[in-house]
Amino acid sequence: MNKLEQQIVTASVLGANAFKKGIAPTPCRDGALMAIIKDRFCVETPKGEACTAAILRAWLRAWHLANLYNTHLV
Repeated sequence: MNKLEQQIVTASVLGANAFKKGIAPTPCRDGALMAIIKDRFCVETPKGEACTAAILRAWLRAWHLANLYNTHLV
């Protein structure tokens, strides 16, 4: 798995875990996620890495999917 794929998978796992921890669906409240994208400008994407928007989308998608599945399991 290359770094781009690894960042997307990591963001997804962090998003699902954030839901489980009760973190609001606000990526900036997840310190582990912010560590992935720290020191970047909004549109800056280091070579071979996922763009910031894709990382944030993966986190949010996983958070909302965890919320959706949790709602239907209760």
